[in-house]
Amino acid sequence: MSYVTFNTSEIDHMQTYRLLAGSIVPRPIAWVSSISSDGVANLAPFSFFTCVCHAPPLVSISVGERDYNMKDTSRNIIETKGYVIHTVVNETGNAMNESSANFKPEENEFKELDLETEPSQIVKAPRIKDSPITMECELEHLHTYGDKWKTHLVIGRILLWHVREDLMIDGKYINPEKLEPLGRLGGANYCRTQDIFQMERVYPPPDKVHPNEQTK
Repeated sequence: MSYVTFNTSEIDHMQTYRLLAGSIVPRPIAWVSSISSDGVANLAPFSFFTCVCHAPPLVSISVGERDYNMKDTSRNIIETKGYVIHTVVNETGNAMNESSANFKPEENEFKELDLETEPSQIVKAPRIKDSPITMECELEHLHTYGDKWKTHLVIGRILLWHVREDLMIDGKYINPEKLEPLGRLGGANYCRTQDIFQMERVYPPPDKVHPNEQTK
């Protein structure tokens, strides 16, 4: 079996991006609403997104620059600290994709895409009305990487979850079949979570083990 080998010191940043986006799949999509210090709301999706820690509840999004300038999302989060992450599902996929267009800083994506909003309870950034899951977050850390091609790694603390009631199982778990989350693959490819199966763990899950008995 033959392989193509890529040395990261010999390929450009775009090929590195293609390999990352095609190798680390599927990726959840953070649909992030933020607001500037002037009160202009912004909405944009990011698939370089993951959970960092559960205690405290930390999540990260990776925000590259556009034309060597910081994107509105990064700038807004630095200015106002609070933002909202929405889980992208089948029903909201098209609107999510449209929000990735190159809107001007003074343009409000919610109005441009005709998305109804409602106030968040803690942060200033609005949230999409009727979104199945939203997470109100505040900035914990921001790290900048790269020289010419800069990326801003935003680590935020989740302050509040809003989960649609019919998605909950026993008041503890989120039902993935009802949620129908959308995942990002490489290029323009996405995937739907339609084929769900279970595999029993070889050890008890964390919520079934007493904290003092968990292995380190």
